[in-house]
Amino acid sequence: MRSILLAGLVASIASSALAQSVLPAAPSPQLPAAPALPAAAPIAPAVPAAAAASATPASTGAGLTPPPQLPPPSACPGNPDALGVSRVIAIDPKTSPFLGRLQYKQTLPLEKGEVVLTFDDGPLAPMTTRVLDTLAHECVKATFFIVGRMAHSNPHLLQRTLADGHTIGTHSETHPLIFPKLTQEAGVQEIEQGFASVTKALAPVGAAPNPWFRFPGLGRTKFYEAYTQEHGIAVFSVDEVADDWMHLKPEEVEKRALDRLEARGGGILLLHDIQPATAVMLPNLLRELKARGFRIVHVVPATAGMVASLPGPGPRGHIQPAAASATTAAPGTAPAKPAQPKPATAPKPATPATATARPVPPTPRTTATTAAAPAEPAATGAPQAISPHAQAGDGGSDAPGLGQFWPRLWNDTMKGLSGGTDKN
Repeated sequence: MRSILLAGLVASIASSALAQSVLPAAPSPQLPAAPALPAAAPIAPAVPAAAAASATPASTGAGLTPPPQLPPPSACPGNPDALGVSRVIAIDPKTSPFLGRLQYKQTLPLEKGEVVLTFDDGPLAPMTTRVLDTLAHECVKATFFIVGRMAHSNPHLLQRTLADGHTIGTHSETHPLIFPKLTQEAGVQEIEQGFASVTKALAPVGAAPNPWFRFPGLGRTKFYEAYTQEHGIAVFSVDEVADDWMHLKPEEVEKRALDRLEARGGGILLLHDIQPATAVMLPNLLRELKARGFRIVHVVPATAGMVASLPGPGPRGHIQPAAASATTAAPGTAPAKPAQPKPATAPKPATPATATARPVPPTPRTTATTAAAPAEPAATGAPQAISPHAQAGDGGSDAPGLGQFWPRLWNDTMKGLSGGTDKN
């Protein structure tokens, strides 16, 4: 029996070996392919921070919306202690044609402690680049009034300014030293060419400047004010200046800005992003503004369906104890009573001056104009020195006002104008 079983086993092994040598190997079973996983969604870039915005409406009505809301300060990437933006207000040139208490009887509808940062004369690297970096770190938004010739030389830097969320206005084409001394035709050309040059620089990103204009050196006349009003352009003057064009040390520029904002209680502050002192002192200025309880307001243009803010008298400030005691009354005499501010009155509409030749009406601000090749005018000059406490009427004048005089031209600015384009 044992021999029979052994013989069967040998026969079975032999048959199996023969079958494997003759028959092809069976293919291995194919497993179904694993379903493709969806690609990971790209990480959204961090949104620049600013505090939740709230509009200051002129009126309410069906279908009207406030300015866009901003993320809370905690959203500021890398800087949870950022100054940020407290709120956003929208401006319509039709209802706010002239703003700034230094020259007009009305300004932005700001509350006590609110500040609007504005920068003139740029863009120019590396100063504007450093200013933009500082604003981004603090998640602060500002308004930049651009010189057309500078936009032509530094289009990429201007495009970055817009991409960072700042508001863009214009500041003439070449920044004439004394704007009111120009002929009316030349002045209108400066205004229009400035808009055209900034529009051309922003065209690659599909944008255009807002219909906001600041006179070079704040030099205005009744004719130019009437011209801007007729063509839907809001004129931005200022509430306070920091004298940063006067070649002061950074700490002195910062001190003047803070002291004057403290005295007024806030307002539109004039700075210049082409000035090295401004680029150096700006980080500390923003930190000090927050430490003193100031809040930043971002101004945007009122678009269709948006609630627009009406101009107001501006914030009412206070004099710090140290400043108030600087002038001490003589012994035995009563201290003088502080002057009481007069209530603001409604602005008078500008009346066009009689002109011998009426300039050709420009292309409306809502459409982009084709910029002609920039001329080679006189070099851009530093803004005129203006007394921060100068009083001006609401209607302007046809002669240079506010004690206009000009410091020496800034050599670095001249190098920037002739040295080429921005490398950023």
